[in-house]
Parts: sequence; structure tokens; C-alpha cells
Amino acid sequence: MQSASLARAKIQAPRFRRGLIERRELEQRLGDALTSRRLVLLVAPAGYGKTAALSRLLQRPTAACAIAWLTADEQDDLHRFLSHLIEALEPLDPPWRLAPDALFELVAHGRLREAVSAFAGTLEATDVPNRGVIVLDDMHAVPDARVFEFLGHLLEKLPQNWTLVIASRVEPPMALGRWRTLREVAEFDETLLGFSRKEVEDLWRHATGRDDPEQAQRLLDRTQGWAAGLCLSLETSERSAAAAPKSVWHNRRHLFDYLASEVFDHLPRELQGFLLRCSLLPELTVQRCEQISGTQRAARLLEELERRRLFVSVLDSEELTLRLHDLFRDFLEERLRQLHPEEVPALMHLAAEGEADPVRRTLMYLRAGAWNEAQQCLMEATADMLAGDKGGQVIRLLEQFPADVQARSPVLTYVRGWCAWPHYQYDQVRSAMAHAATGFDALGRHDDAQRTRAMQALATFFCGDMEDARRLGQAVRARPSDHETKILSELLDFWYEAYHGPVDGPGHRLARMVDLLLQGAGAELWFRCMPRINLLISRPGVSAQLQRMVHGARAASGAGHWSLQATVNLLEAWLFLWQGRVSEMEVAFHRIQEDSQWLGQPAGLRIRLLALKVNYEVICNDRDAVRSTGDAIATHASLLGHSSDLAQIVLGTATRSSAAIGDWPAVRMRLPALVEFGPKNPSIQMFIRTFRAQLAFQEGKLGESLAMLRELAMSSALLDTSCLDALVRTRLALAELADGSPAAAWQALEPLVERVVASGDVGQVLITGVQTLTELSLAPWGTAAPEDGLAALRQWVETARRFKTGSQQVPRASTANNAGLSARELEVLALLADGQSNKLIARALDLSPHTVKRHVARILDRLDLASRMQAAEWYRTRFSG
Repeated sequence: MQSASLARAKIQAPRFRRGLIERRELEQRLGDALTSRRLVLLVAPAGYGKTAALSRLLQRPTAACAIAWLTADEQDDLHRFLSHLIEALEPLDPPWRLAPDALFELVAHGRLREAVSAFAGTLEATDVPNRGVIVLDDMHAVPDARVFEFLGHLLEKLPQNWTLVIASRVEPPMALGRWRTLREVAEFDETLLGFSRKEVEDLWRHATGRDDPEQAQRLLDRTQGWAAGLCLSLETSERSAAAAPKSVWHNRRHLFDYLASEVFDHLPRELQGFLLRCSLLPELTVQRCEQISGTQRAARLLEELERRRLFVSVLDSEELTLRLHDLFRDFLEERLRQLHPEEVPALMHLAAEGEADPVRRTLMYLRAGAWNEAQQCLMEATADMLAGDKGGQVIRLLEQFPADVQARSPVLTYVRGWCAWPHYQYDQVRSAMAHAATGFDALGRHDDAQRTRAMQALATFFCGDMEDARRLGQAVRARPSDHETKILSELLDFWYEAYHGPVDGPGHRLARMVDLLLQGAGAELWFRCMPRINLLISRPGVSAQLQRMVHGARAASGAGHWSLQATVNLLEAWLFLWQGRVSEMEVAFHRIQEDSQWLGQPAGLRIRLLALKVNYEVICNDRDAVRSTGDAIATHASLLGHSSDLAQIVLGTATRSSAAIGDWPAVRMRLPALVEFGPKNPSIQMFIRTFRAQLAFQEGKLGESLAMLRELAMSSALLDTSCLDALVRTRLALAELADGSPAAAWQALEPLVERVVASGDVGQVLITGVQTLTELSLAPWGTAAPEDGLAALRQWVETARRFKTGSQQVPRASTANNAGLSARELEVLALLADGQSNKLIARALDLSPHTVKRHVARILDRLDLASRMQAAEWYRTRFSG
């Protein structure tokens, strides 16, 4: 979780409480540029007052602009930069249509232009009074070229009522020629930022209380209007104006020497020591300064710093928080290393220990060269970061460790494999975990090694090497293990017994796993255990445990855990489909589509959504839709690669759906790819043989088809995934009927009928296709089938028809006064129309701001509106008065 002090430091314009004079000409030109240009550049060396000029202008009451301020630093890669830029915009309540965190995933997968389009679209829909201004200060510190690539694309799409301001010591690496030609860029260099003669005279009068044009002229001649030089000269003016150097201070070494002789050396010794040690802190608060300096007088010393105007700016917060000017902080840190080099490592340790934000704490440990502490900090932060869809940021932190540390560290290797898990990159997970487990054992960290081997075993299983996975799992179970390892072991046994029996084994294993998860498992661990688990929904006892998982995971999910919430919604939709609950299924399906859009259409969620969708379309007998969705699934499966078990599974789903609507050319076309994808998976092999049996039936090879289907029926219950057993038994019944054997047909079908009637889980037969169910219900059974069995067949057909009827209706009552908004969304909309911000709405409804943000996005989507202002007007038109 990001610390409040970090958020304040990065996204607040500094306040300069004393010492500023009015610079009307500069502020007028700068103000005109902000209201008329796409880009405003302030490029000048350190100390030219870039930050002060912007801060003063934007804090004036006459500046009728919506401001988002971000101070960059050397730790800002694109992910971190974007996260703080999003945070800076939050006071404006931007109506995000895409989860802000989803922007990071788009960027991580090379979809930079899509991320920019989503960001710019949100800016355009944000309600601002006259103009929106994004100020990016200290951009010279940013090391990541992708940040400037992002800004270059943003300039292209920046709405007309927004201006981008960049303050930097060097010109940003952006292609600006076209914008300059179009007169869309206003530029302020040292010539324009430097103080004029009149301003120096005003400054001298303000500082000394007297007019002295000659002294002011000498000051201007020495400094050439350089703000930092003027401040330094004025600091020493009461001691000796003549002591100031007679040359212009543009040399860093000379400036540092002058800071030492004329500023620092004249401070009280206590304040000197305090400043030196606290210079390692990015922000100065009483608590942090007490910790690193060892003095209990930190509060009084901070007040003294502010009183002396010692190159500090003040952040607006409940407690006094100062930020040192870059030049002064650099000088102090260099002086600390000169005077007390032996203290620096311990002080940097203290600075890191006191940092609340885990990302910045990791970076501070890295800067201190404290590799072990940095590794541990990163490992402890990874679960929460993955739960918040920040795996890309974890990898970027990991890659900042030296290469030799990365190579030998089991912690970093484990973290790298852990981050690959949500992307179904099981080859990478297996390799990383094998290496990490060996490393943990060598360090004597056997609990960590056990947990790592449990992950290795699961990844090995999903790579198709089931027996190797089983042996690894048995080795893990043979030794005592922690709670997480026990959960992962149960998950492995759940999957292993799905393919090796007993039939009811998965249901029992899942019950034990859910019991363990409910004993305090975090959001990330729930998410790790949930994907693909619906494949065994047809096994005895599994659907009841899946319902428990839905409730448990929802309870564990927190604000911003969008991927977990989407996965829970997806699992619940499968349960609704399974139980034949038409209306709930349709509502859930639309909710998941909204989830996928909100998350930026991540590949894993997208393909699982398509698998649900194609099954729904099969039940509705929407043949064209099945073909279209099947093609989309095949495309996505090819992108996932042959090693992905998810690709094998969903391609099998697409092929089964084509067979369900009788699209035999599509089955023939997809079968070779499925054969190539699934050589190690026994369930996939069973599906392949079932499809070949169906093709033989269609080609008139009844004997061949019957022989294959009869053999398959002997083991289809044991390997029942994705409703394999229902498919085999319904197809075998049709083949036996075609062979003139209704008694044999009913013998094949009866176990399925009894199971579905007893459980009420009708979904497993519905996805075999309306055509198959209709043929079975109308077949000449004679006395072979009991009446209650035939009634069940007819009821299944009727249920499928209800699905089809529902699919042809508008899923949300758009003609109703509430336009399909939920009661909670109407509550949010009412407060929004009353002018309340997201933060106030969250407080009033006892929600998190993240949840309010999601509700606003749904409201805008369902009403087909672009902005909060439009939504407020919609509400007032219908519900006011």
C-alpha cells in the first residue's frame, strides 16, 4: 500500500510560505500559455525558480484551472510515473471507463497507444471548470524513456481543454517539431525565468527592508537573474554582501563550495548535524527525522529550517512536512559522505526502515546496497501487489537488483516465478520454482523451500507432466509445512484426482482446500487457486464447494482487487449456467463483460469469458454466434501457445461447441490443432476421440462410431472435465438409437439422467446442444425409457428454450426509469448529482473510493454517457422534483 506521505510528496505543488515577490510579467505570460497552448515547457538549469513560478501561479485564486501536479524523481519508471499521475488526478474525480490499474497491464503488454487512448479519453470526460492542467515537475530526473514516449502519444490525443506542463533542467526527449510549427508549444528558458532588474530591486527591498538600486544592480550582475544565486546572496547579505562571489554560479562545484562557506558553516552545530542526516529522507516529518537523526528536538529544528528559509518547500498536510530543494539536498548528502562516511550505510538503513510504502522502502534498501533486506521487503509486498494487478511493477523492482544478486537469490527467483503464474506461464513457473527451492534449502529455509516446491508441482502438472507433479507433491506432503503450502498441496491433489480418480475425489479435496482458505487466506492466494477450477463442475460435490469459493473469495477481496472480483463473477456465472438459472446467468454474463472492459480485456480473463459465452450461445442455439465466438477462441488459444493448458482447454471447448450445433467442417478444421495442443492431457485425448467418433457417425460409419463411444463411456465419468461424460453419453445414446437399440441407448443415458435429476445441475446436458436434446426427447424409445426419464429430457429442452428466449430480450430494462441501474448504483448517482466527490460518496455509503470509481464507470456505461456532469443531469431529469 502506498504511504500517505509519498502520495503527498509526489502529487502536491509545494507551498513557498515566505520570500516570494510578485513577478507579474512572468506570471502573465505563463498564465496566458496555460490557457492557450497544448504544451508549456520550462527548461532551465537548477535553481531558476521553475517550481516556484508554477506553484505561485497555480495557487492564485484567479487561476480557474483544475490542476494535477506530479513531481518526478529518479525512481520513476513508466509504471510508477503513471500510478502517481493517476493519483494526482483523483481530486478531479475522473470518470474512468477502464480500471486505472489496467493501464499498467496494457503498458506491460506493449499496448502503449491503447493505454494513452484510455487515459486521454478519461481526461476528455473529466469535468473541469475552464481548463485542466497537468504539471510534471523535475522531469529531468526520469530515467525511463517510455515515460516520454507515453507523453509524446498523449500530446497527440490531449483534449483541447487540457494543457501539459513540463518543468525540467534539460529539454525532454520528445519529438516536438510539429507542435512548435503549429504554435502549440510555449517555452520558458533561463532568459525568461531569470529575474529582471526591477524584480531584483523588489527582492532586495523585501529581504532587507530598504531600497538600494546600486546594490541590487551589483547582485543582478553577479547572478544574471539566477534565482538560487539571488537567494544565496540575500542569505549572506546581512553578514557580508561583499563575500558573495563575483562570477556567475553555474558551476556545481563552486556552488557547493559557496553553500558550505556562506550558508551551512554559519548554522548552529546541532542544525548542521540534523540536516546532514535528514538529507537522506525524501520528505522531512517529525517522526522520520527523529528516527534518523536520533534527536527528540526534530519538531523545533524543522520549524527552525522553515523560519530560516533554508531552501525548503512546505507540503500541505496535517503535520509539518518539508521537502529540501534538490540542490541543497545534493550538497548535504555529499557533505555527509565527506564528513561521516562511516555513518551513511546505517543512516540509509534507518531511512528505509521508517518508510511505510513497500515499493519505496525496497528502492531505498537497494540504494543502500542492502540486498537481503530489499529482497525480503519485495517478497513481503508481492502478494498484495499481485492481488492489485501490479505484477509488472514487481518485475521492474526485481530487475533493479544487480545481475549477480538476481542470479544467486532464491527469493528473487521465487518472486519472478510467482509473477508468471497469473499469466499461465507455467514453464517459467516450473523452472523458477525448481531453482528457488534448491536455493532455499541451501540457506536452511526449508519452509520456503516446501512452499516453492508446491508451486513447482502445480506448474509441472499444468505443463502436462502429471506423474512428476505427483512425486513432487508427495515429497512436499511428507514434511511439515505452513498453511499456504497445505492449501497448494490440496489444490494439486484436486487436479491430480480429476484425472486419476476417484470420481468423487476432487469434491473432497476442494472442500478441504476451501476450509483452509477460509482460515484467513489473502486475496492473492484465493486468486491463485481459482482459475479453471470450474472445469470440474460436473464432478460430485464440486458445485457446492464452488459456491463456497464464491462467498469466501468475495469476502477476501478488497478495494482494487479487480482481477479476483472478475474471476469470482465468472465462477458465479458458471454456477448459474450449471443450475439453469437463466435470468441470473444473463445478469452475471453482462457484469463479467463489464469487468473485462474495465480491466482492459486481459488475455486470460478474455479467453475464459469467451469459453463461458460460447457455452451460453450453444444453449441458446445461436449458431452464428457460436461460430464467431469459436473463431475468436481459436485465435486467442494460438496466442497463448502450445504449452498453455488453458489454450488446450478452451480450444477443446470451441471444438465441442461446434459439434453441438452440427458445424462439422469447423470440427474437422480445429481437430488437428487440438491434437497438437493436448498430447499429455488424458481428458483432452478423450475429447479428441469423442470428436472423431462423432465425425464417424456423421460420415455414416456407425459401427466405428459405436465402438469408440462405448469404449469412451467406460471411463468418461472418471475423466469428466468440461462435461465430457454428458457429451459421451448423449452421443452414445444417439448412436445406439441409430443402430436400433433403444434399450442400449437408455442404458448409456440413464446414469446421466439420474445424476442431473438428483442434483438439479442441468447445465452439463444443456451444453451438449439443443439439437441433441431434442432428438433424444423425440426418439422412438418404446418401453426402453421410463416416463419420468422422458419427462426429464423434455424439461431440458424447455430449459434451453428459456435461455434462447432470454437471449433475445434486452438484458437491462433500458425503458424503465432506472435504466437497469442497481439500487447501489442509484445511490451513488444520487450523491454524484448532489455534487459530491468520489471520496465523499465513499464515506457516505461506507464504500472504498475504488468501489465508487467502479460504480461510476458502470453508471456511465449503462446510460451510454461520457461524463459525471451528464450523469448528474440524467438523474436530475428523472428523479428531481
